Order: sequence, then structure tokens, then C-alpha cells
Amino acid sequence: ERWLQMPGWLVVTCQRDASSPSMDEDPSGLARENYAAVCCAVQNLCLSLHADGIGTKWTSGPVNFHPAFAKTVGLSEDQYVVGTLWFGRAEK
Repeated sequence: ERWLQMPGWLVVTCQRDASSPSMDEDPSGLARENYAAVCCAVQNLCLSLHADGIGTKWTSGPVNFHPAFAKTVGLSEDQYVVGTLWFGRAEK
């Protein structure tokens, strides 16, 4: 129910590269670089929305990583959720 109360939300994902080691296997590899790049892009998006008077909240709670959530939002097998961005204008 809480999610339905949000004016807007954006599921942020990253694509897995099956040919590259995971972040655990290679902490300085491509998987971590891609994850970090996605996080930087989200920060830039939040700053841009703020400049336009739109508030944001970044969440990476457990629901983001539940298999049912991935199915509900239509993720492919080679994608994973980095987090969800809630956004909207503040009530006055």
C-alpha cells in the first residue's frame, strides 16, 4: 500500500555481464564499475529533479531484491535491481 501512495517511482537496474566476474569475485572489476556508474547516474538524476522542485527518496530495502518484485516490474534474467527512486512534489 505504501508504494501506491508515492506520486512516482522508478526502479533502477543494472545489467549483469555473464562473461565478467561478480563484484564478490573481482572487487575492482567491471561489475562493480557498472554498479557504481548506475549509482552516480541516480545521484545526478536526484540533483536534477531537486533543481526542478521535485523531491526524491532513494530506497534499497529488501522488497527490491525479492523475486516477486523482479517479476512484477518485468526484469529480464540478466538485470538486477540497484534500488528504487520515489519522487514527487512536496505538499505545502
